[in-house]
Amino acid sequence: MTRADGGDDPGDASPAVATATDGGTAPASVGSTGGRGGERGVVRRTLRHGLTIGRVDLRRVLRTSVDRKSQVLAYCFVVVAFGGGAGYGAYLFGRELGFGAELPIDFSMLAIARGGIALLWLFLAGIVAMRTVGTRGSLDNDVGLLSVVPTRDAVLGMLLSEFVLALSYTLPLLVAVATGYSVGSGTVALLATAPLVAVAATASAVAVAYPLGIAVRHVVTRIEFVARHKGALVVLAFAAYMALVLSDVLGNVVLTIFEPMQASPPAWFADVLLLGTPADSSLVEAATVLALVPLLGAASVVVSTHVADRHWFADPVLAGTEDDDADVDPATDRHDDGLLLRVEDALGSVVGRPTAAITALAWKRAARAPLKLLYVAYPLLFVVGFLAEIVQTGEVPAFAPVGALVFVAWAGAVVFTLNPLGDQGSALPATVLSHVSGRQFVAAHVVAGVLVTVPLGTGLVAALAVLSPLAAERVVAVVAATPIAVLVGSLFAVGIGMAFPRYEAVNVTRSTKAVVPSLVGFLAYSLYLLLVAATAAILYEPAVEAVVAGILSWLLPFGYGVSANTLGLLATGALPVLALAPFASVRYAIRRFDTVTVD
Repeated sequence: MTRADGGDDPGDASPAVATATDGGTAPASVGSTGGRGGERGVVRRTLRHGLTIGRVDLRRVLRTSVDRKSQVLAYCFVVVAFGGGAGYGAYLFGRELGFGAELPIDFSMLAIARGGIALLWLFLAGIVAMRTVGTRGSLDNDVGLLSVVPTRDAVLGMLLSEFVLALSYTLPLLVAVATGYSVGSGTVALLATAPLVAVAATASAVAVAYPLGIAVRHVVTRIEFVARHKGALVVLAFAAYMALVLSDVLGNVVLTIFEPMQASPPAWFADVLLLGTPADSSLVEAATVLALVPLLGAASVVVSTHVADRHWFADPVLAGTEDDDADVDPATDRHDDGLLLRVEDALGSVVGRPTAAITALAWKRAARAPLKLLYVAYPLLFVVGFLAEIVQTGEVPAFAPVGALVFVAWAGAVVFTLNPLGDQGSALPATVLSHVSGRQFVAAHVVAGVLVTVPLGTGLVAALAVLSPLAAERVVAVVAATPIAVLVGSLFAVGIGMAFPRYEAVNVTRSTKAVVPSLVGFLAYSLYLLLVAATAAILYEPAVEAVVAGILSWLLPFGYGVSANTLGLLATGALPVLALAPFASVRYAIRRFDTVTVD
């Protein structure tokens, strides 16, 4: 690629000419102007180009986010839910303690604010760095853009765009906290300083994190092993994060660095925030940190330009070598894995060669797409607190085995049976045009899920049940119900997946994609599992009737309620419908595959 600064490779350390086009004007040569006037012209042109690039990138990101309704909902959830909760908590804190009351801990109000803001700054910088390693470290239409503007201009635009995107979160959240505390404590100074702190802290975090993220991205994309096994490494990183959270190591680290971080420069933003309040904030440190922000921004442009020059003009280590299974024919493919081949041969003697081939192919695709496992693990984020308590105390609550049973049935279906058509990828035409029947296709995906999920899931549920305070007969019941739940769930899920397939890959993380079941499929199957679990619990344990009836009565509007007896009758009536639904789902899935056409 020919660079706009006149160099043909990243090794040119001192380009003499920088050309740029702006609205049809002729390229301008830096060397044609001299002295301060020339320098000012370069600065003005860089600022103008940076603002334009940042504005275009911001529009592109916003347009993409609006098109994906889930991202809009996620943003609203974070801002409204977390902002509202943090604001209300700040209101209670300000009302009860204010600035003059004694705190029940050894730290002063200023020390708490310094440590908290410094840790939040670290968190924000980490998020920006990870986003940069993912997708924000690259340019859209990089060849065209870097052909007409220098790297410096593009870097400035990306820094500005990332700053605005990060500020869209930090500003409303910090203002919500400041508003709540101001209302509770009766002071209004925070309302004036909170926006300033949000802008300055966000700018400094982006300035530090963006060049660091590009550097890490450059290393990652240049190491063949890392680039080739990126999906598996993402899953391992998520598992390591969960291990740190569950073992409380992460919490201990936060507590350990809380006090040292109070003396770090990011902590001085707390002095800016608390100006004009009874807290003993330092005007010198507040002025110093505000003065450092523009200097840090200028240094970030220089460092980011140097790193981006190396990264954007280099070729990925795996260019054109991605593994693709598009040409795999499930009816004829003989897998090169010896163990899998032996399993396929043994399975073929039981269920037939075509069914065994598709089953083995489903396993192979699951191994090739470890990011789908990461998608399966997302529900665990909602029960991190319970899991952490189990790990730390060693006590398993009575509901844990039942919850694990439902999760095992859900996870097995998500991986193997909730999107059978979409999982075929570009091999779908070959599958449809082969001699595989609908019965064989559906049976293969059910068998693939059951053979993997039943032993693993039963072992997990059995371990939790034995460690829980459940009686012996209930331990046996929940363990025996696990393989039945997996089988019934897989049978129902395959029909849902055939009715609502998804063929396009979606973002699992900012930089990685995977073909996962559709949202409608997720919701329908999850609702079915919850209904089955609730019905079974109500019929097996009469005491559950009263609990569920109370919850429903509390949720129903206009004073409506549901008695325990009525709930028991409803569960009895729903049981045969729920029991027959999987068989109807399988019948539909078979007919659906037999009528699939290839455009």
